[in-house]
Amino acid sequence: MNRELTHSGPSKHALAYANWLREDPRFLDILVQVSPAIDGHAFPKLKLRYKPSLVQLEGDFSHVSLLDPSKRAIPLTPSEWRKRLETLNGKRDTKYILLDIRNGYEWDIGHFQGAQRPTVDSFRYTSFGLSQTKDAASDPLANVDKEKTEVLMYCTGGIRCDVYSTILRERGFQNLYTLKGGVSNYLKDEGSKQWVGNLFVFDSRLSLPPSAYNPETESCSTPQFSGNNAFARCYICNSQVSQLRHRNCANLDCSLLFLCCKECVSELRGCCCSECTSSPRLRPVLAGPQRYQKWHIYRDFKQEQPT
Repeated sequence: MNRELTHSGPSKHALAYANWLREDPRFLDILVQVSPAIDGHAFPKLKLRYKPSLVQLEGDFSHVSLLDPSKRAIPLTPSEWRKRLETLNGKRDTKYILLDIRNGYEWDIGHFQGAQRPTVDSFRYTSFGLSQTKDAASDPLANVDKEKTEVLMYCTGGIRCDVYSTILRERGFQNLYTLKGGVSNYLKDEGSKQWVGNLFVFDSRLSLPPSAYNPETESCSTPQFSGNNAFARCYICNSQVSQLRHRNCANLDCSLLFLCCKECVSELRGCCCSECTSSPRLRPVLAGPQRYQKWHIYRDFKQEQPT
């Protein structure tokens, strides 16, 4: 069974809790990954949930042994992963595919060099290698030789790859490799080598640079920024953005997660399009790393209309 535990607190207490967990034989090999909170607790509320599976996929995969480690891809340590990418990127005739098993918006702020943007904005709908037709243009695995092509898969923490690699192996793919511990573990050990941009995280921070995971080798003074962001584009005008951090559309009934330049934020009042600016439930534009809260916080807010 895949287990995932995320918590925040003072470093001393958080690490003490991790060490206490390791005293239990069931959690002896648990991988502990540490990253800094920007402004107080990253997880201010305690939530305990039981889920049969940490990842959800469309379709019936009940016949696939998703919990069998022997069916998964071969895990590569961060150093092995880096060396493999360096070798493969230097050989144009090598048959390999670098597969980003994340959401499209995660790729938008950071990814490994050579990885294509995922075609979906929800992992639930990922269908790489599952296409029934050979001419699926959006599927990089549609026409590959399943016995000879090396498929290198990565995600944030490794769990999605464990599940999806099992499905691909069931579909006949032989040479499957995953990044052990995911991108966050890689950035801790290898820094930004072969990586561009920031890493998307599913909490109030939204975005962390490589330095957040590898503070001994890189500066972490501005955790929401990265020096390598030429690939990142504004969702509205397609101009380059300076801040690798998403925002939610100010229209409460939209809340689209998107990248936006300062000019478009100002012009559209934090919305993703002109239609959303006329919403009756329009939240104020928040600056910096602030996140939107419940609607009752803003429902009596009188927003100044532009003159």
